[in-house]
Amino acid sequence: MAAEPGVWILSGGRQGDLDQMLALVHALDWPAEVKTLRFRGPSHPLLAARRVVNPPGPPWPRLALCAEAMTSVIARDIKRRSGGRTRIVCLGRPAGATRHFDLVLTTAQYRLPPASNVVELSMPLSSAAAAVRADASEGPVALIVGGPAFPDRLDGKVAEELARRALAHASGRARLLDAHTSPRTSADAVAALRRIILPPHRLSLFAHGESRYRSSLAEASEIIVTSDSVSMLADALAASRPVSVYPLPQDTGLRLSVGNWLHRNAVADERAAFAPVRWLFDAGLIEAAADRRRLIDRLVSEARVSWFGNATTPPRTNAADDDLATACARLRTLMGP
Repeated sequence: MAAEPGVWILSGGRQGDLDQMLALVHALDWPAEVKTLRFRGPSHPLLAARRVVNPPGPPWPRLALCAEAMTSVIARDIKRRSGGRTRIVCLGRPAGATRHFDLVLTTAQYRLPPASNVVELSMPLSSAAAAVRADASEGPVALIVGGPAFPDRLDGKVAEELARRALAHASGRARLLDAHTSPRTSADAVAALRRIILPPHRLSLFAHGESRYRSSLAEASEIIVTSDSVSMLADALAASRPVSVYPLPQDTGLRLSVGNWLHRNAVADERAAFAPVRWLFDAGLIEAAADRRRLIDRLVSEARVSWFGNATTPPRTNAADDDLATACARLRTLMGP
């Protein structure tokens, strides 16, 4: 009989989610296998109705890690098909109610109600601290550029303004700008960045050559991160450098309001009249957008980050290690020896 796998990491293709789960298993020193799931169907800020085309099969693992709606639906199916032997842990916000999961490691932007199996961390998990260099006060200003993530918008026009303001900021400090794109940076945004960020400043494009992402964070005198990605913000904070968040324009409106209203009534308050809608959330067919500004505002109030254009705050060392230690302790308690 084949040996029982240790840990499965269920990845839906989002690099930030995968990095968090890898940081967790690496800190625990547990053997893990990444299961990259492929989905078919429309991707929409409110509708998440996609079908997995490569579902994993037995032998089932002792633990399955997931993040966000669709991978959490697969994790629940694995637990059911394993006869309940597989423990399932979700990072972020799972599809539907948290009671379906053995443990949920979340952060403030998901607004999950308190429960014995819910742990709210200050920030998503990151392993970037290992690359920190002791003194980088003379280093460049690092600019980490994400992509459109509802409700934040990052197109060519927004990217052009971002690049110009970041260059002016770096020049005002007599520093070079060291910019990096992400998997979600659109082609028109990349084109705008390439037009404006010219030598001696540096622009590194995702998947073009060897990645300098981690080393850039370590060498930077300060870091600017766009507001669309909490995972990128976690990486920046883990580097123990002053961090500012560039606020992207938002497409708020009916779509965002309806999603939050449905989630509040169907999942958070569990009102009887919303039982059919609650089933849609449980099935991962709909999900409410995360409120990233809620988390960033909290970090600003704690003097851990600043909004771009305001005075930067000194970095707090070991904050990321504290969150990782809390998550590891709860996983060890859950899984036992």
